[in-house]
Formats: sequence, C-alpha cells, structure tokens
Amino acid sequence: MKRLRQWIGWPIEALLVYTLIFVIRLLPPQLASALGGGIAGFLGPVSPWSWRSLFNLSYAMPELTVEERRQINRRMWNNLGRVVGEFFHIHQLIHSNRVIYEGLEHIEANKDRGGVLIGAHLGNWELVGTPPMKLGLPVSAVFRPTNNPLVARLLRQRNAIYHKMYEKGRPGARGIGETIRKNAFFAILVDQKLREGMMLDFFGQKASTPVAHVKIALKEKAPIYLVRVVREKGCRFRVIVSPFEVRPDDDVVSVASRINAEIETWIRSCPEQWLWPHRRWPASKGESPED
Repeated sequence: MKRLRQWIGWPIEALLVYTLIFVIRLLPPQLASALGGGIAGFLGPVSPWSWRSLFNLSYAMPELTVEERRQINRRMWNNLGRVVGEFFHIHQLIHSNRVIYEGLEHIEANKDRGGVLIGAHLGNWELVGTPPMKLGLPVSAVFRPTNNPLVARLLRQRNAIYHKMYEKGRPGARGIGETIRKNAFFAILVDQKLREGMMLDFFGQKASTPVAHVKIALKEKAPIYLVRVVREKGCRFRVIVSPFEVRPDDDVVSVASRINAEIETWIRSCPEQWLWPHRRWPASKGESPED
C-alpha cells in the first residue's frame, strides 16, 4: 500500500501542487493570498483534518460554544489558504508596505550578538524570521521535510530567503548551536509537537514542547526575541518583535513555560489565525469533538 501511494499518489499530489504554485507565482501577492484563502476556506471545513481542529478547539478552549468553534475553524482554513498563497511572495512582502514591523530597534541594537527569534504558527508564520532580513542581516531556520520528495524539491526553492536551513530534530538543534555561536540569528516556531521536547503547560494541558533552543540560548547567553505575526486584513501584516527577559533564577523549564504562556495569549486574542489541525496535545487524535 505504501509503495502504491509512492508510485501513484505522490505524482498526482506533486502535479496538483506544481499547478497551484504556477498560478500563485503569476499573481500579485494580494490575489494569490485571496485565491489560496478561497480554496482552503471552501475545502478545509469538510476535510478530515477539520475534525482534529474542532477537537483541539474544544480541548484547549472549552468555554467556547459549538458555533464559536465552527466559526473559528472556518476562518482558520481561510488564513491557512492565504499563507499558502503568499508562500512564494515572502521576499516581495518583506520589502513592501504590506508588512509593518514594530520593535526592529531591538534587533538593530544587538545585531552583532545575533539571537533566537521565537514565533508560532500565527498569521503568516513565514514572516517570523524576517525582522533581521529587513535590516539586511542573515537568518537561519528549521524546516520540516515533506514526505513527498517531488514536492520537497519545489518547497526548497522558497528557503532561498534564509542563510541556512536545518531539518527539524537533531540537525535543527545542531544548527541552532552553530548559528548562535557565530553570533547570528536563528528563527524557530515552537508551538508544534516535538517528540524530543518536554511536557509543559499549554492551555492548561501538558504538551510536548521543544526546548533545545532555550538550552542553547541560556548556555551561550544569547538574546531571545518573541516575534508575533498578526494578519490585519487580507494580505497585510504586523510583525511585532519583543525582547524576552531572562531572569537570574530562570532555567530551561521556566523560560520555555513562560514562552508557552505568552504564545497562548497571542492565540486567545486571534484564535482564527492559529494552525489548529496539528497534534499539539497527546489527546489530539482527530476525533469528533464533544458538542
């Protein structure tokens, strides 16, 4: 069955992706964003992944009504589709008036020290690593490889905006260390499940949380920045850079827990902009949510 999927499923999947990307690249960012949002907004709510999204919403925010969860889920799919539509226009967006940056002075003040940029799958998360780029500084990052090698080759082209890209897991941890020791910038999204992570609180539930970047930052005394990306309207964004204060008595657990708490506040303020379908908690198995 696996071989059948590789021989038949992967080429079909790749053909669909290449066709969509061909159209996206021909369009200006705002139209590519709208097209992606329209397609995902239509198909997403009826897809199998939508059940997991609704389950996660009920698990993390049980105070919401059924209708509120459904509305957030519908808008979430639109946001995800827009991210896909904007995927190959990131470099153009960085240098346009569609992205407003706040807090770049914090990066500028420490440009010779580098640091870790920490973000979440909010708004358009592809912009998390771009604040130093706006100042002409190189940034490295972690990526999760796709299972389809035909699609992976295409997606690598987008990584050209980064100085170096490291695969998620041990290569990513080594990449963080290498980058920080060179006083350069490294961007990472920390709100997805990581098997090698620590079980820390997130929305009042234990969730496997990556901590390698925290360990390295504390060891090397590197600056830590929280980067919040907010989609304001359509294809327009606000990227907010905030320095994270490391206290004298902080350890890995306290720092990672405080970062989780901050990201939770971001998500609660605009839940429709977060990526709800992934398996963030052990209980996230895609089952139908309880009404």
